[in-house]
Amino acid sequence: YSIDEVNITCMKIYYRYLILATFLALFLVVVGCRREKKTSISDKTEWTVPSDNLISAMIKERMLYNGIGMVVGVIDGERQSVITNGLSGAENGRALDGETVFQLGSLTKVITNLLLAEMVTSGEVGLDDPISDFLPPEIKLAEVGRPITLRDLATHTSGLPSMPTNFDIHGEPDPYAAYSVDELWSFLSSYTPQRAPGIKYAYSNLGVSLLGWALAIRMNTTYEDLVKDRVLVPLEMNSTSITLSAEQLARLAPGHSPYLQPIRTWEMATLQASGSLRSTANDMLKLLELYLGKSNNSHMVEAAKFQMGEGVQLDGTFFPLGLGLRSDGIYRHAGGKQGYRSGLAFNPRTGLAAVVLSNARTYESEPMSIAMHLVAGEKLPPVAHAPEDKPQVNIPTDELEKFAGEYHNKADEIWEIVVSGEFLRIRYPNNSIFEFVPSGPYDFYYNAGNDDIIFELDDNGNIVGMRIYGDGKSEGDYQFVERVNKQ
Repeated sequence: YSIDEVNITCMKIYYRYLILATFLALFLVVVGCRREKKTSISDKTEWTVPSDNLISAMIKERMLYNGIGMVVGVIDGERQSVITNGLSGAENGRALDGETVFQLGSLTKVITNLLLAEMVTSGEVGLDDPISDFLPPEIKLAEVGRPITLRDLATHTSGLPSMPTNFDIHGEPDPYAAYSVDELWSFLSSYTPQRAPGIKYAYSNLGVSLLGWALAIRMNTTYEDLVKDRVLVPLEMNSTSITLSAEQLARLAPGHSPYLQPIRTWEMATLQASGSLRSTANDMLKLLELYLGKSNNSHMVEAAKFQMGEGVQLDGTFFPLGLGLRSDGIYRHAGGKQGYRSGLAFNPRTGLAAVVLSNARTYESEPMSIAMHLVAGEKLPPVAHAPEDKPQVNIPTDELEKFAGEYHNKADEIWEIVVSGEFLRIRYPNNSIFEFVPSGPYDFYYNAGNDDIIFELDDNGNIVGMRIYGDGKSEGDYQFVERVNKQ
């Protein structure tokens, strides 16, 4: 080839590659724009809430083996729906609907903190007021670092334990209902927090209960009357209360155990502000409307904004007043009592909200997971199998007495066992008290949860200890605690 021919050939190759490179660059720009546009659209639309029919099919599938009744409330822009599945379980056979009454459990804490926000925005209390300013003068709270404030109680940063440690295990009809105000004041006067307030998040039913007491004492009334006057009546939540009227009782969905058996709920008569309210899906939708800014009550809208925006910042995480907040802007809270589970979630930015109320404390139907699925499109856990059949056998009270006493593990932690009628009550080392039902001569299960215990005997038939299976029985997955004495 001549030099000219080579040059021409090289130029042709150069321009071909130049055209190809230009085309490739334009292609990448277009694809990038499309991807950017797709992301932008995704950010706006995010998630489409399923139709009522799809929600109905979804909760029906999840409750096939694990549940009695469930009511779901959804807000999606202008759409507001109530979807039900199952039965109320009530003797009157009343069907489930938006007016069915459920125990809220810890969703009560959300409303207690809205009460706090309402009183702060009304200028009646301050978030950083010391709790000692509210309590009777004879109550002397030990201080570690600084005084505990209302903000500390509202954000679970007070340093107080989850529950008081002086429940009477023999209390009737149950230790929670029997717990008195004098016992609460006695505990607070004798307890020294393990750390200063405001430095660590640790969920505390006691803290929020004390918050309710402080606000009620300031206004010279009861917590139940105060929350009704300042929150429930203004929001027209007329079916929400602690003490139910005869008409509300007729709408109550009785609670059921994880094994789908009727169960009595232990009521915290002295610790009401942390978990004693009952409500309906229709009333809870009014509360969610408030948090989405849809309420006509401007003062309560202001209080709700204050509740969502105030709190405490710890290690890069913001804890609002009585609510959990995720990085994507979704607020949420779960609840549970013997016989009930509940969950709510809402996103003020997208206008999506959901509340899920269930009258069975099953761990598979998961109201909180359903609420998060409806509000954020989170993937639901797999549908669970049916709960284990748990028979209840009758063991005479005098026979049950052989199990009573103290049991210690290697760390010298103590389990205390007493007899209560046809059941065993067991105080765990963390001072939680559970009631266990006999399912065999030496087998017992927690009738409101998943714990199992099996007592072990020596060659002479004497009880030497017990195996404790936490959160469901699994072969080999247990803790052995040795018997120390008989009461």
